[in-house]
Amino acid sequence: MGSNPRVEDPYDLSPGHTVLLGIDFQQGFSAGGWEDTPDAASAVANFRTAAAAWRRAGGQVILCREIYYPEDYLGPDGKPIAEVVDHHPLMSGRDNAEFHPGLVEPGDLVMRKTGFSAVAAGNLLEVLEEHRWDTVVIGGLTTPICVGTTSDDLSMAGIKVVILEDACASQSFEGFSAQDAHAFALARFRYQFGQTLTAEAFSAYARGLPTGVG
Repeated sequence: MGSNPRVEDPYDLSPGHTVLLGIDFQQGFSAGGWEDTPDAASAVANFRTAAAAWRRAGGQVILCREIYYPEDYLGPDGKPIAEVVDHHPLMSGRDNAEFHPGLVEPGDLVMRKTGFSAVAAGNLLEVLEEHRWDTVVIGGLTTPICVGTTSDDLSMAGIKVVILEDACASQSFEGFSAQDAHAFALARFRYQFGQTLTAEAFSAYARGLPTGVG
């Protein structure tokens, strides 16, 4: 591989075998939120626009989130551990765990994961196999963590992956701004794992498809 990035023809994104996946578009990931993600609002807005165009073309949308329930943390007595239930930031019922408004529509698939990757900590591969989707277009929060781990796992499982580069956003890390972390995560992904598009480019493609083609 050396210093040569991965170069491929653009993937075929026909709705019959392609799904649009939103990862962790949850309120805890927001500017000044539980996990401070300064550009989350624009990422959410861009994904919302892309999803609307995709649905009109007959494409399927999946919204996946990391959320926990009291029964996930049972103590030796078989009852939920109150300390965990009371303080877990992504416990069901907390705003942090809820989707940003206006994302989930009737007909969308909503799935759960219990860790960073929707593959390693969820049943995403089984969902894809069931519906015969071999290509996944992704937006989500945050770019280097849950989007990155999910896209890596999908790619290594043989799924074609496209990340909507402006429908994702990052937190900052030690010495790296949120914007730099986001840009590097995308560059790393393009180098080895898949392709990227802007949300508008994907939306324009979807708008050019016959309505309900999927």
